[in-house]
Amino acid sequence: MRTLLLLLPLAGCATTSTDLAVIDDAQLAVRVKTALVNDRVVGAYTVEVRVARGVATLSGRVPTQADVTRVVEIARGVAGVTSVRPNLQIGAVAPPPVEDDRQPPAAATDEPDTPPGLLAVGASVAWSNPWSASLKDRLALGPLIKLGSAAGFGPAIGFDWYQAEGRAPEDSAETRIRIKPIMGGVGYTWRGSRVSISPSIVAGYAFNSVSISGTTPAVTALAVDIGNSFAWRVGASAWFDLTERVALNVSAGRLMTGLRLTVLEDGRLDRRDASGDTTILRAGLAYRIF
Repeated sequence: MRTLLLLLPLAGCATTSTDLAVIDDAQLAVRVKTALVNDRVVGAYTVEVRVARGVATLSGRVPTQADVTRVVEIARGVAGVTSVRPNLQIGAVAPPPVEDDRQPPAAATDEPDTPPGLLAVGASVAWSNPWSASLKDRLALGPLIKLGSAAGFGPAIGFDWYQAEGRAPEDSAETRIRIKPIMGGVGYTWRGSRVSISPSIVAGYAFNSVSISGTTPAVTALAVDIGNSFAWRVGASAWFDLTERVALNVSAGRLMTGLRLTVLEDGRLDRRDASGDTTILRAGLAYRIF
């Protein structure tokens, strides 16, 4: 069988329903906190806000019971809050510290002015290098998605889609195979001031398809169908914060899957195994949405 593979990844992260719920709660907590800070009465008090599935928990210290009532009413009035759990203590509130003008200004740091973003999207250039000597390299454009940026262990989700195509030098027929794995696993993130590095391992199921373009009587072995397959990938990704919103991504990984092909040869159909393993290098830019 003279089948040449050409691989195109589409790496990214897919949001689960749990991830979306966490994002919604974080946004709702910001809206509640903003409403409290903007109030002329309780805006001077330090009230911590946590939201879980629409339930806002308020903690801190306020001077009077009337202030407790006002804080609860403000939080309850924010759209999306289903209920409020006040955990506020009543007592004297220490005045905010007065800044000493004689103190030297704080030293400048490389920390970004905004907290790490939850979602960033962009585009990348990916280069695939198949392990098999009969396969061809390819450079191609693709989307780039980053979900979350907290340090430590966390879930990793991979949509490392790619495509492979093959054509014998003397033939005009071309077989194009598309591999679309949906994978989940675990990763670990090390975070610096403007750089984060995340190695990960993911595995899952690849949904595969094949198409043919061109015709020639010289073809002696042509893949006409492909089955789905198990796929897994090990890799590492580095993100560099260029500005508060724009980040550069560089990543490398090895995606491994065994392909089960149906091959037409001399008028007969035959089942054959082929390697879909490849090394993938990618570089791109992403814009932090929130």
